Amino acid sequence: MDEKLELETVIKGKGKHYAPNKFINKVKTYGLNLGFRALHAAATLFSALKSPNLPKEQKLLILGVLGYFILPIDLIADFLPTVGLADDAVVIFKALSVVYSSITDEMKEEGHELLKKLLGDKYMPTIEYEI
Repeated sequence: MDEKLELETVIKGKGKHYAPNKFINKVKTYGLNLGFRALHAAATLFSALKSPNLPKEQKLLILGVLGYFILPIDLIADFLPTVGLADDAVVIFKALSVVYSSITDEMKEEGHELLKKLLGDKYMPTIEYEI
């Protein structure tokens, strides 16, 4: 099956759950459980939504993925220790691979700065946080 179609099936209807404040709250509450690379990928996607140059189709995909991340109950319930956010990380990385050609260094840096602001001392990415 086409990877993009598979991703679109998983996130179908999830975009309606997206709101910037919900994303911020989810990052503050569960972000560190997601892992730094996936967290940075999610923050980069969040930043990409603001770009007027991002194609509408890609924005809709990102809205669905971030809506999926926000939902506490999806394929694997987020509150389950260790595995709860594994499906979210997979969906985030798949989405990033689809839209990566439109992602700029500025979007990546903005995502990094957002995480530093939201998580403070708790945000300790590796020296190389490139996604």
